[in-house]
Formats: sequence, C-alpha cells, structure tokens
Amino acid sequence: MRALDRDIPPADSPLRWLTTALVLAFPTATLIVNRGDSYGLVLLALVGVWVWLRDGARRWLDRDAAYLASAFLAFFAVVVLSYEFGHQTDTGFRYLGRYLRFLMLVPVYLALRRYPPSPKTVFMGLALAALMVGLYAMHQVWHTPYPVRVEAQTDLSIVFGDLAATLVLCIVVGFGILAHTRRVWALPLLLLCLAGGVTALLLSGTRGAWVALPLLAPVLFTPLGGYFKRRHLVLVVLVLVAVSAGAFVVTRSGVQSRVANLYTVLRDDLIALHANPVWTAQVAGKPQCINGATFLRNWLQQATRSGAPDAKAAVVREAAFPAVAGQVACTGAGALRLVNPDSHQTAQFSFPRVPAAMGDLQRTVLMVRGDGSASLAGFNGPAAQFQETRYQILPLTAPNQAGTRLLLNVPPNGSVYLVPLESYSGEYSFTLADDSIGVRFALWGGAWRLFLTHPFLGVGSGAFQSELRRRVDAGLIQPATGDYDHPHDEYLDALANRGLLGLAALLAILLIPARRFARVLHDGERTEHTVALAGLLTVAGFGIFGLTDTVFLHSMMITWYVMYMAIFYALLRDQTEKARLGD
Repeated sequence: MRALDRDIPPADSPLRWLTTALVLAFPTATLIVNRGDSYGLVLLALVGVWVWLRDGARRWLDRDAAYLASAFLAFFAVVVLSYEFGHQTDTGFRYLGRYLRFLMLVPVYLALRRYPPSPKTVFMGLALAALMVGLYAMHQVWHTPYPVRVEAQTDLSIVFGDLAATLVLCIVVGFGILAHTRRVWALPLLLLCLAGGVTALLLSGTRGAWVALPLLAPVLFTPLGGYFKRRHLVLVVLVLVAVSAGAFVVTRSGVQSRVANLYTVLRDDLIALHANPVWTAQVAGKPQCINGATFLRNWLQQATRSGAPDAKAAVVREAAFPAVAGQVACTGAGALRLVNPDSHQTAQFSFPRVPAAMGDLQRTVLMVRGDGSASLAGFNGPAAQFQETRYQILPLTAPNQAGTRLLLNVPPNGSVYLVPLESYSGEYSFTLADDSIGVRFALWGGAWRLFLTHPFLGVGSGAFQSELRRRVDAGLIQPATGDYDHPHDEYLDALANRGLLGLAALLAILLIPARRFARVLHDGERTEHTVALAGLLTVAGFGIFGLTDTVFLHSMMITWYVMYMAIFYALLRDQTEKARLGD
C-alpha cells in the first residue's frame, strides 16, 4: 500500500473503484454513448464534492491546479461579463450553461487527487476508445451506400474527428507505458487500437483534425518522445502509413475526394476573396462591378448552356465602359462575350448567383451590350429585353423564391457582352466560394469586422449570429454567413463575441497548462514525462482545432478538455508525491 493511501478508510474503496471505472470508460462513452460525456463529468464531480465536503479543498488543491482553476474561472467570468454588457440573446443565455462546465474542474480534480487512477488506466481507456470508435466508423461507412462522414454520438463529424485525433496523439505518447508488459497479446492489441483511432480520424473527413497529426513528428523522431523503443517506433510509423494509405485508396472512405478537391476549392475561394469588393455602409445598395478576368473565367466554368449547340462564351478585355461612367466603379478590365452563331435556335446561358437573404423581391443589376434578354431563374414572368450598341445598366427583379441562377438568352446570330454588378456583398463573387472553406473565409471576415466595432468586450457572448444577420440584411456581408452562430475559429470567436478580454482568457486556458506540461518535460522521470507530453499534445491539438472550428462552443469538447486537464494534472501531482514518499 502506498504511504499516501494509508489515511484512506476502507469504506472509500467503492469510490476508488468508481473513479477508476469512470476514467477508463469516459473516452468510449463520450464518443459512442448519447450524453456519455455529461454522465461521466457529473459523476466524477459528485465524488469531488464529497471529497470537498469531507476533507476540504485545500488539502488536495495544489498551487498548479489552482492556477489552472483560476484561468478556467476567469474564462467563464469574461463570458458572463460580455453577455451582461453586450447584445443579450437567447443563444447567448444557452451558451452560459455550456461554459459552466469549465467550473467543474475543481471537483473533478479533487476526486482524482483523492482516488488517483494509474497512468496505465488512463492510457488504456484512451486506447480502447480508439479501437471502439474505429470499429464503429468502419461499420457505419460499410453499411452506408453513399460516402459519409462519421460523427457517432457527437452529432458533428468535426467534433468526432477532433476527438479521434486527440486519441491518436495520446495513444502514441503512451505507447511505452501500455506496451511495457510480458503478455504477448498486448502489443498487437495496442497496434490495433492505434489503427482504430487513425481510421476513425480519417473517416470523419475532418481536415482540420488531420492537420494535428504532424504533432507526432517530434514525438517519434526527436528526443522529445523520450522513451520510445526503436522497434515500437517502426511499428507505430507502419500503422500510421498503412492505415492512411488504405483509407486514401478506398474510394468509399471519402478521404481521396477530400484531399483531391482541396487545391481547386482553395483556388476558387482565393479568387472569390480577391473579386469581392469591400462593402461599407457608405456603398451599401450601390452596384459594384465584378469584372476581373480571373473571376469571370471561373464563373463561366460554373455556367450551363442549352439551346444552340455551337454557342460559345469567352472572357474578353474591355478598356473602359464610358456609357456607365460614374454609375459603377469597374476596377477590372474584363467582360463575358456570349456568341450564338446558330441561325435558328436561341442559346441560353445559366450563371450561378447567391440570392439575397431577406426581402419580398430578388433584385440584381447587370451591365450589358448587344442583343438579347435576361431573367432570374424560377421566375415565369417576361425576360428583360435589351438591344444596345453601348454598355447599359439592366435591372432585374423576381419573387423572393427565385433568383439562384441568372439566365441570359442570346438570339440566333446574336452576341451579348455581360458584366455582373453586385447589389450586396457576395451576390456573384461568393458563388466560387460556396463550400466549407469559402464559408469559413467569409465568417472570419465577418467576425473580424464585428471585433473592430467592439474591441474590448465584443458584441456579447452568443450574439455573433444576430449581429452578423444585421449586416447581412444591410448587404454588407455574404448572405451565407447569416446561417452560422459561430465563425468556425476559436480565436476570432473570442474576439468577436468577447473582445480582447475574451482572447486573453482563451489564451490563458491554453497556455497555462501548456507551460505546466512543458516544464515537466525538462526534468520529469519516465511516467511524468509521458503524462506531461500527452497533456501538452492535447492542448496543442485543441489549439490547432480552434483554427478551423469554434471548439469550446461544443459542450462535448469543453467536457473532454476539462476532464483530461484534471486527469493529467492529478497524475503529475500523484507521481510527484510517489517520488517524494519513496514509493
């Protein structure tokens, strides 16, 4: 019996077993059992409250844990402060309940200090969870007739992928502890668990989580990894490479398509960003010319054609547009030339357009010359005819349910020159960026603009969507951004909702534990080193996930972070006490 445990009455044995069982089962329950994360957090917190009432918090709450608890408390306090002094919404009030989970750190930590699990138990729980979610992911993909991004009980593939990546990072770090046994089945089982975690990560389709895998490089190939055996290193690398290659080759996994279209998506998104003018209240409602040659070429690639089979379209240079001088500002020098050489049939060109979010009518404005007609798709009314030898402004209207496509009709032996004019941000330029990455770019821009208007405390906790919709209704921001209640970036979410004070609180809950874990890496013994490295990679992983998602907006992510910060802190403290007492 450890010297530290001699003052624990035998009646506490059930609580010790309960705490160990909860730590072992927590990662699997989180990902596979509905609300499993909440059950685990509450049960451990109740044990911690019992310890608090019986022993007092001061006996078990050390200085390092107090610093972490203070950071978590400060984070929650800033959330409340921003809500009170910002724009209050029902969404923001619900978010306060989610952020309350940060305050559960202290009772959970007290439970783990009083009844500490072994490091092997912690890493074994993570490894078994990886195996289970890997089998779950393969089962779901195999029994679904179309490509699917696995999400399990998280309800979001992004959250599933982020947590699967965390499992993989911690399993690799804890490989030495788990493989340190004479049982012949231990190593194959551990490799199978690792393969399951990598499989789950890849089948989630979460590219933002894939980015965290390079964190394994310093663990595997530098002295930071500490205690890896050479043969274990080779086996881990082989598993990582084999599973990744297998998932890429199997088309049904969706990994190949997620990787293959990344270049095209980024290219189109950057073109759209370059084409989109900066909208301010002073220019809202005024048509903005979108006539960059690069944008027009890519916009044309998304067009469809019908009617005359020999009809052609191309981007041409236009030195100036004197007929509309003063009415619109055209910074580019391009236009679309639509030609119909057929002498009998009319040619129809259909171009993508993002409809306005609000209003009884859809309105758009074109700059045209030539002979033809134009309308908004889905509108059965007459098309607007034009027959101009010089560029003219052509306004179009249609009922609100119409307008997702712009139709141009070119009569036999006719030609039309066309330049789209935006009446609000993103009406035409955003069509190239209508994807997950493009929407993120738009949301990031919107979040930054909200921060600039309220730099100290932000617009108010949970007020992101309502404030963004106000700007969408004014035509200042792309309509697609109004559908989201967060900007898909943790740091910009903090700035937009809670200002500079919110960003400081966010950095505190990441950097304070990171500093604690990094300090142990310099002088800790083998087990301490492993625990600290797992903690450091968990923090780094969450920091990376926060670049493309608002991780702490999800209650499951908050629970996971609170639980494993408490677990790793308690393990480090327990190992220190063991060394001090000579056990």
